[in-house]
Amino acid sequence: MPVLDLVAWDDPAAARLRVAQQAELRERYGDDDIGHAMTGEQIVAMVLLRSSSGEAVACGALRDAPDLGAATAELKRMFVLPDHRGRGHSRAVLVELERIAAERGYDRLVLETGPRQPEAIGLYLSAGYVPTENYGEYVGVLDSRCFAKDLRAVPGVRGPARPGVVVTLDRVPWTDPDASYLRHRMYTQFNAPTYPELAAMIADVGGFWADDEAQGVGDLGTWVARVDGRPVGCVSLRAPRDGYPAGSAELKKLYIEADARGAGVARALLAAVDEKARSLGFTDLVLQTGIRQPEAIRLYLATGWRPIAPFGPYESDLHSLCFGKPLAR
Repeated sequence: MPVLDLVAWDDPAAARLRVAQQAELRERYGDDDIGHAMTGEQIVAMVLLRSSSGEAVACGALRDAPDLGAATAELKRMFVLPDHRGRGHSRAVLVELERIAAERGYDRLVLETGPRQPEAIGLYLSAGYVPTENYGEYVGVLDSRCFAKDLRAVPGVRGPARPGVVVTLDRVPWTDPDASYLRHRMYTQFNAPTYPELAAMIADVGGFWADDEAQGVGDLGTWVARVDGRPVGCVSLRAPRDGYPAGSAELKKLYIEADARGAGVARALLAAVDEKARSLGFTDLVLQTGIRQPEAIRLYLATGWRPIAPFGPYESDLHSLCFGKPLAR
């Protein structure tokens, strides 16, 4: 059985794992990790996971981080040797570090990983971490994504479904007035206020309607959801563009009016996209969402989507998280 050990930062086995991690990061990103020269200063815990044979195969550390907030610690040097992945070792190390953090009075954990490490992003999202703005030395760094978790938070309980609500879907053209109205609502009510950077970019290309026309190129299907005849949600399926993963189509412009959420509208729209993409012969779906949309991320995780490396135009977008979903046959 694997064993967890609390060791010194300069423990030889821990040092070997950190060297192996840095070599892998150089291979993925073409350069040294920003924090490659960090020392054991401020490290309050270094955890090793040993296999049943006694070999150190995984590690993680906890750094006291008063610079990032009161009662805050930073997870560092989370790593599992490649031949030992897929066995739950990273989750075991993570759980142990969270236990130590809570025991030592920390209320909040933060961490940084990279967009080309979708497996790591998937682990953190599934463990209750949410995207946060890049902090400290990672501010403005394109190849960094930061996450945080409140250790005091009680896991949320999803409210009951709204009974008796009938959702109908209409397949419409991209230019359908109701679909256009909902996409404009998505922009004015959420995207522009949440991402001021996006609002500036949209202004540079001629405003919302000019961008909306460009976004509709390659539309393979647009759906409007209605409740009692009122349009309350929309989604589109778009053909792949340059730099997209092979065999994939893109889910675009999923939006639900605030007062219609919880009625199954989003899941109905997602199911329509799945069915259409499968019928067109695509093997996968991909999408991009933003780091400031935890509700959307939870929805995608709950409906079978998993983090993937950035693709196409999103490779240069600091605020993007990308997800993919294989289409079952």
